[in-house]
Amino acid sequence: MPDEPRQPTDEANGTADPRPAPESPATPSTPTPASPSPSSSGVNSGAGSSDSDYRVYNNFYGPQYHGRAHFGIATATERPGRARATGLLEGDEIDALLRSYIRPDCFDEAARELFRTGVVVLTGPQGAGKRSGAVALLRETVGPSADYVVLSPDIGLDQLAERTFDAGVGYVVLDRTGTGGTTGGAAGPSSDFDWRRVRDQLRRHRAHLVITTVHGVAGRPPEAVRHLSWRPPALDKVVRARLVQARTPQETVERALAGIPPRCPIAVVADAAQRIAAGADPDQAWKEHSGSAPQAVQEWFGVEEERSLREIAEVTTLAFAPGIGRRAFESLQDLLERLLEPVYFTPQAAPASADSAAPDATGQAATPDGHDPQQRRRARPVDRRRSLARNALITTEMQIYGATTREVMVFADAELRRWVLQALWRDHPTEYWDAVRHWLGAVVEADPDPVLQLSIASGLALLGHVAFDEVVQSYLDPWARGESGETGQTLAVYVLWYMCLEETQAAAALTLARTWAQSAHPTLRGTALFAFSGQLGVTFPTDAVKWLWAVLRSGVLVKREERELGLQAWAQLFLTLVDCEEDAGIVFDALAHRIRKERRTRSAAYSATGLLVLETTLWVFTATERLSGRPAVARYVADRPEEADVVAELWAATLCYRPLRRNALSALLVTARALPAVTSDPTAAAARLGHALAAALPQVEHSLLTSELDRLAVSRSARATGPDCVAILLRALNRVKDSHPR
Repeated sequence: MPDEPRQPTDEANGTADPRPAPESPATPSTPTPASPSPSSSGVNSGAGSSDSDYRVYNNFYGPQYHGRAHFGIATATERPGRARATGLLEGDEIDALLRSYIRPDCFDEAARELFRTGVVVLTGPQGAGKRSGAVALLRETVGPSADYVVLSPDIGLDQLAERTFDAGVGYVVLDRTGTGGTTGGAAGPSSDFDWRRVRDQLRRHRAHLVITTVHGVAGRPPEAVRHLSWRPPALDKVVRARLVQARTPQETVERALAGIPPRCPIAVVADAAQRIAAGADPDQAWKEHSGSAPQAVQEWFGVEEERSLREIAEVTTLAFAPGIGRRAFESLQDLLERLLEPVYFTPQAAPASADSAAPDATGQAATPDGHDPQQRRRARPVDRRRSLARNALITTEMQIYGATTREVMVFADAELRRWVLQALWRDHPTEYWDAVRHWLGAVVEADPDPVLQLSIASGLALLGHVAFDEVVQSYLDPWARGESGETGQTLAVYVLWYMCLEETQAAAALTLARTWAQSAHPTLRGTALFAFSGQLGVTFPTDAVKWLWAVLRSGVLVKREERELGLQAWAQLFLTLVDCEEDAGIVFDALAHRIRKERRTRSAAYSATGLLVLETTLWVFTATERLSGRPAVARYVADRPEEADVVAELWAATLCYRPLRRNALSALLVTARALPAVTSDPTAAAARLGHALAAALPQVEHSLLTSELDRLAVSRSARATGPDCVAILLRALNRVKDSHPR
């Protein structure tokens, strides 16, 4: 979380200061360091900022690896391709989903229902093939040439009933949670009414909708819309179809068919078949995609004699902190062992009288705690390193850091991590998990460095596959409320961001962040703003814009710091989308929509909502990239020339509002000067922006703008690094001005 929000600046130039590399992980047994976050991207709305007045956001857009230390999540069901989970499905995504598609027995019934009513709901567990089934149903119903649009999983029935659908388009809602502030979550008369409204709206617009969900119907199912239990096709048919299409030798096909594990999810089967088609050995592919714990984990947890406290502490520590050095690892393990002792050991009764301790054969009395003093003198320090060397699940690796190398603790195979967490959850009691909660709480209180933070977050995201309620109730909700300070809030957001990297958890992450945004608790709202401005906003950009605006506009951000945090979240979302090359135009489209609505409904001064839109727009325009210090809007207008009109419309609205004019002029100057650094054709980009701005501004503003911008450029001279884009922009403004009759 940012320590202190920044106001937009009117400085024309600014450079970012470099940040040092992270130090070794902090542990609760050492003083808390003031470790900086690694440079990534951040809202830096001014020049002359110092390291002490804000914290950098850490964004990541895929699984994070560091050698064999696994800081992210990589499973068979990991989302391929784009980061965005909603919006228009591209042709290559559809082809990948439906390549060698095998229809299950329930397909024809679902297709008939979709054709008859325009909407059908597919229910079933994760990995049943509902996603590919939904797209196949749309292709069967609306045709292969139609557009397919993925809607938010958090959409409510009332929102669907009021939505304007495009005729002939197929829509799909994947893993719908159905709790987005609406009714219609439970079955019954009211739910049937809501479903009837959705059905009628789709018929009215001649569109089709397929909804998938893991939740079955409680009670009497609605009559208006069929809820069908989706069953995957025969697994051998799926494997055979993929291998035959890839022209795999018949012997390999037979081996692959013989090795299919029982009760394996269809998504895992399809992924394993794809690997076999690419040349992988069938036995090895099924071993890695069996859907059950690897043999090493089964053997380690399945021994007749229970594992010792130290062994359990070893694998638990590594599950939440892979990739750290020996000293830091042993410190974390030592703290965990002390917290686990009451779980594994029953305290023995104290001697009847400490004063009556009898002397031993040497004439020395036993100590009050009953220990032999000779044994105490002979006791050796706890040798954790020998124990770790005997642990078959754990190994070390050497990682290169510049000119030096560093030995870190890792699992023998990165895939073991999630299976170890599942086994720990299955085999250990509540008292054990209470100790783990206190342990992780102590680690968070020590303000660990970003690498350890990401390790803990990815571990909790993996644990969420089998114990989602435990993760939310014991960690995410308390941390998001600020009970462990800003570090806890950051960890809660990182967990949500990691969840967004997988289809099976992304919808749950969105729902949780939305509940925080709707909360009356100010810290929860702040955590939601942070979450939506990063990876969660990349995955669900429409929902991010919706909830960022809802929190900002609601008036609950009464304090100046809270309000600036909301404005900063908009700027950070724009930076994140630009940085990961997603469609950042959704931010400008949302702001432009509200400006146009304001103009249609008001004839004079802006309302409070209109002024908030202008202020938000200025924050987005003045947001700078963390490493380069250049405004992100410069890269955006250079990379997306078709969006120049929308950007100019917003800039014109901000320039015409006199209290913000000076900062808007400064932002325009900085953006024009940054164009040579972000595009190979800055002249065209500057001219395009100038023409669009001239068209968006009222005629009376042209002369004033050109004179003010010219004076500002002269007063804030800068070293030339390419074409004078300010002069080019001014010429474009003057050319349009001179073409109008006086």
